[in-house]
Amino acid sequence: MSALRILTLFGLCATACAEAQSLPRWQQSPEQIRSTASQVRAGADLTPQAWPNFARVAVGLSFDVDTELVWLEDTDMQSPSTMSRGEYGARTGLPRVLALLAKYDIPATFFIPSMSMELHPEMVRMIKTDPRHEFGFHSYAHENPLALSAADERAAYEKGIELFVKHVGSRPQGFRSAAWDLTPATIEIVKALGFAYDSSMMADDRPYMLISEGRESGLIELPVEWILDDWPYFQLDWADGQNSMRNADDVYSIWRDEFDVAYEEGTMFILTMHPQVIGHRYRMKMLDRLIEHMKSRPDVWFATHAQIAAFVSQSNK
Repeated sequence: MSALRILTLFGLCATACAEAQSLPRWQQSPEQIRSTASQVRAGADLTPQAWPNFARVAVGLSFDVDTELVWLEDTDMQSPSTMSRGEYGARTGLPRVLALLAKYDIPATFFIPSMSMELHPEMVRMIKTDPRHEFGFHSYAHENPLALSAADERAAYEKGIELFVKHVGSRPQGFRSAAWDLTPATIEIVKALGFAYDSSMMADDRPYMLISEGRESGLIELPVEWILDDWPYFQLDWADGQNSMRNADDVYSIWRDEFDVAYEEGTMFILTMHPQVIGHRYRMKMLDRLIEHMKSRPDVWFATHAQIAAFVSQSNK
């Protein structure tokens, strides 16, 4: 789809949504409420009849390597001390994550803002030590797309992809929004830029087809979920009033049970983590314990997000 059509669609949708939101909800028509609620929807469940080698569940471990960039959205948090928290992810957390993956001989997907690669090019070299790992796209500099126009959102992603290719050597297959949120224009932009899948939405636990503007987008969704993310449990963010220093055993029990039910259902388990969060010592012990639990079950397929999306796509042809 052309950039002009994307901008036109975004403009029409933004106008309709703005008109609806200017009214109290009880005064909005069914059409206005439906327009807001239905910008991007879940289409067909794409869970294959069987995973590779008749595995019962597909496990996709992903790490959002945001480094310092995640803290730049709040000007009150841009002190050297706060920046060092982001640096911890690159300097200490990531090596621990990679060592654990090597211990269990499993691949993972690393969604990295392109500027994190520019700030810490050594991270790319470390991840490439195991060629099975996947690099996913996670914005230019962890910008929030909801604060951008459609033109600026596309420009940011194009700029980010150019820098991504400079460091990785190839274009990314997977897209994950820096804010785990999309604008009305995002899906058409992501599709036009050649991505195969998205991993930012939450309409299911299973892979599904993304519907945009009432039509199949051609993009596979590998959904995320806040209960399967380390940030809400463990992160301390004074600016947002977030003080989440949870006991690792509590988080382990949630993630273990989520995996166990995914295993029973024969579906998919997507886990999102951040090296600056999960990479602390006692949390890594918990992740080690979780992987050991998953590895103790027969017929578990550990795969990158790109491998899962490709298999799902092939299975639904």
